[in-house]
Amino acid sequence: MKSLMRFHRWIGRGLAAMLLVSALTGAGMQWLRPLPSSTSAVAAIPSIEVQAGALDQGLATLRASRPELQWNLVQLGQPTLQVQLDDARGRRWQARLAAADGRLLGLDAEEALLSTWLERLHLWQWLGPAGSWLTGLVASLAFCSVAVGLRLWWRLRRTRPPQLRRRWHRRTGIVVVLPLALLFGTAAMLSWPGAVRALIVGLGGQAPLAPPVAPAKSDLPRVSAGQALLAAARALPAASPQRLYRQAPGLLRLRLRGEEWHPYGLSQVYVAEQGGAVLAVRDERQLPLSERYLNVVFSLHSGAVPPWGGPATALLMRMAWTALALALVAMLLTGLPWRKRKQPV
Repeated sequence: MKSLMRFHRWIGRGLAAMLLVSALTGAGMQWLRPLPSSTSAVAAIPSIEVQAGALDQGLATLRASRPELQWNLVQLGQPTLQVQLDDARGRRWQARLAAADGRLLGLDAEEALLSTWLERLHLWQWLGPAGSWLTGLVASLAFCSVAVGLRLWWRLRRTRPPQLRRRWHRRTGIVVVLPLALLFGTAAMLSWPGAVRALIVGLGGQAPLAPPVAPAKSDLPRVSAGQALLAAARALPAASPQRLYRQAPGLLRLRLRGEEWHPYGLSQVYVAEQGGAVLAVRDERQLPLSERYLNVVFSLHSGAVPPWGGPATALLMRMAWTALALALVAMLLTGLPWRKRKQPV
């Protein structure tokens, strides 16, 4: 019993600062993401053909004023297209284009955006590759601490703590113990995707599918981003295009969302930049479990809603996840020793 208490206490004290940062930045990221469009708003979003033309028009405007910028990601399916670009020095920018006509609505350095700072702090990206490893380690230790805390609550449930903060620590903990375990467990799985996929394959699952390789040499003309978008969208007409990536030199990738829970979709179409030929189509219904597990894990951790969930459902989910983050902050603060315990004479 004493060893469990000591473990729970010192894990909480050791991880308190990191968990506080993760909880507050995670809550902030929830409210910076746009809410899903309502039925009437979805009908007002331009068709994929119009978005493709607007994308080409907007990128042409950017090339005329900032020729050193090269796009690497386009967020689709909203009245405003969000485009990430890199310059020659590796600095990242974000442009906003009108989805109807491609007008340039704004161009900002990514480090000037609040969402970028929150994401870097939440994922410890400023540590480089070690940030993902550290996030997984903290989440795993926090998950163990939650399990130990549940065991301690069961043993001490009939006793009354002498201090008010400890009583609140217990009451809050038993209410949010399962959501916190879910949050920490999914965080560890997202931080160590290679280990999760290796475990699934080791248990008999199929290995993840490797992306196709773009043709090394081609005499075909280079297609624009809008043309590649249209070619990829026609491969899966029943799904909704969400994100267009520059996967590799000469290879573009479109993510589409069908009936899956993942907010960006798991279906993917690969297009050759030279000629615009479709190289591979990956329907989410046919993906192996080593890739489909993200549908549930990422959605639960980020508080995403299914495709049929409208703005009201997303708003309720964000309020619940924000309350969970604040409950974690309250537990950390009430669990810390605020003054030195007096030793008996």
